[in-house]
Amino acid sequence: MVLSACNLCIMPLRAEASHRSEMVTQVLFGEPFEILEEGIDFDHIRLLDTSYEGWIQRHQSGQIATQESSRRIIGLTGGKASSTAHTTQLLHGTPVPNDSIQIGNELYTIEGVIREGKLDDFDIEFPKLIQHYNNSPYLWGGRSPYGIDCSGFSQVVYRHFGIGLKRDAWQQAESGDTVDFLPEIKAGDLAFFDNEAGRITHVGIMIDNETIIHAAGRVRIDKMDTEGIFNAQQNKYTHKLRIVKRYF
Repeated sequence: MVLSACNLCIMPLRAEASHRSEMVTQVLFGEPFEILEEGIDFDHIRLLDTSYEGWIQRHQSGQIATQESSRRIIGLTGGKASSTAHTTQLLHGTPVPNDSIQIGNELYTIEGVIREGKLDDFDIEFPKLIQHYNNSPYLWGGRSPYGIDCSGFSQVVYRHFGIGLKRDAWQQAESGDTVDFLPEIKAGDLAFFDNEAGRITHVGIMIDNETIIHAAGRVRIDKMDTEGIFNAQQNKYTHKLRIVKRYF
């Protein structure tokens, strides 16, 4: 398999080969993918870690050598990748299997605080993640503090601890162990919410057994009970609880 990777800080992955098309997710620097179809202005790709497919603009990536799986990522303070021609800022969660990466003809050296994804410091790191992402604007398909959606938020938080999640909320709900009762909820559990048709459309991360952080308009902290998420500002329930899952 020939792999390529994004050579920019972040780039959109679109549903169709058009700048006007919906952004379904974003690709971070160095994230590997397979090109399924080459076009004139856009390429159809499949992300290696989640098998997510979509279209990227050409010339925003380059070929890379086959990469081994790694839990090393850029930490919350960010970093940069520098070649002789370019310097690219790196966002939290950007994968960094090695201290350098060759993308196309350019060899990038990685600088910044590198985190090895692990769970033994969850109690210390989780509050830092809450502070870092709280009040970030909502962006459909977003994966950064400058714009993020609900499942992108749960994905990047879990990546911080070395746990890979699928991209969409309904996909994330297919794994994990069910938490049967709300008093049993622990920090880090994921709560999923469905629409009137019964389809899971939203996810948030539990801070404790009655408080949730999630992306809805912005990344926000709200109360949750058996009925769902209660927005005190709107004085109403905004999301109907479907299930709570545990992954560690």
